[in-house]
Amino acid sequence: MATATTRPNERWLLGRYDYPLIHRVIEVVVVTVFVGFAVPFAWQVGVGLIERWQWWHLLSLVIVVSAAYAIADLVSGVVHFAFDNLGSPQTPVIGQKFVRPFRDHHDDPTAMTHGDLIAVNGDNVLASLFLLVPASFLLDARRHPIAGTCVLTFIAGVIATNQIHKWCHTPDVPRWVRTAQRAGLILSPAHHDVHHRAPFRNHYCITWGHVDVLLDRLTRRARFAGRPERG
Repeated sequence: MATATTRPNERWLLGRYDYPLIHRVIEVVVVTVFVGFAVPFAWQVGVGLIERWQWWHLLSLVIVVSAAYAIADLVSGVVHFAFDNLGSPQTPVIGQKFVRPFRDHHDDPTAMTHGDLIAVNGDNVLASLFLLVPASFLLDARRHPIAGTCVLTFIAGVIATNQIHKWCHTPDVPRWVRTAQRAGLILSPAHHDVHHRAPFRNHYCITWGHVDVLLDRLTRRARFAGRPERG
């Protein structure tokens, strides 16, 4: 959730960011590696679907895509809940990199809207590699395109999470984004605003939002001292 204070000597080369150059280089490398794995994997899935298409695959795809998207939403909520409530910015290893951005976001929800595409989504692209790389080697996506579709949908949901979250705090978004929000296809500002109102203990899911129905029940009685009772 980086802000967008641009360094003139870096903007022309690697985009808009306000953190160390080495961090930006790593993000660019990660995105490049992701594309290198994702494109051939998606190609194999597409070829497999064409070669093995049966009428019942349509129903299978609807079920698989919906389930994978819901799981991605659940994961976003669990991660959000954990970093909002567990540990502190001083926690070793994860404190500064993961806990602090979530806590700072509650102090300034709009800060994340200033980051560019890589700054906002780079960390999630990195996280997705831990599934995409093994799947590329272990799953024959051409022979099992439905399973490959499940993997791709989950990864897409994970990667899109921060962008969808960013759109909820962006006043002026493209018309198609607003349409998707109103249709309930992605997290809507109205749904997410609940998380930023007292008691700040629910609506943690930040991809789709609908899985909050389940997660809110699981976290309703949880009380942690990691984050003060504030927005």
